[in-house]
Amino acid sequence: MLDEKIIINRKINDKQGDHMEDKIDFIARHGKWIVVKKMDIDENTEKIDIARLLISIRETLDRKIFEYLDDDFDLRKIEDIASEIVPDGRLTEEKIAQALKKLNSAGISRKLEGDKLKKEIAKQILTEKVLQKLKLKTLDAKSIDKYIQRKEMDKAFGSI
Repeated sequence: MLDEKIIINRKINDKQGDHMEDKIDFIARHGKWIVVKKMDIDENTEKIDIARLLISIRETLDRKIFEYLDDDFDLRKIEDIASEIVPDGRLTEEKIAQALKKLNSAGISRKLEGDKLKKEIAKQILTEKVLQKLKLKTLDAKSIDKYIQRKEMDKAFGSI
């Protein structure tokens, strides 16, 4: 059984309740997989730092999710379908548009297996796989880290 906790909480530390502690705790443990991501939040914590931690948690989950779907869904077949949809080589705007159009076609949907609900989930998995293959950039912790570093450098030394 997956022992997982995701807690975004406000904890009362004293009996009167006038001292509140904001924090984010993400703890996951399943077999050999262990992840702990925590942040204490106070008045000096910037929202961008909170966003960075949340993005990091999302990236961790995104990497792990497919391992837990492979018993119920033929991920190899879905990956093969994604490879049919996304052409090899340089991806122009036209090729990206064609791939997205093909992803939404009835022919692709017919290749997915299962009842209506299972096909719907398989299509969602396929969509994620296609978007990964199209290399469309989404928010990532590395980009946020670079932004935070530049912001700190600008604060310390002024804009260069």
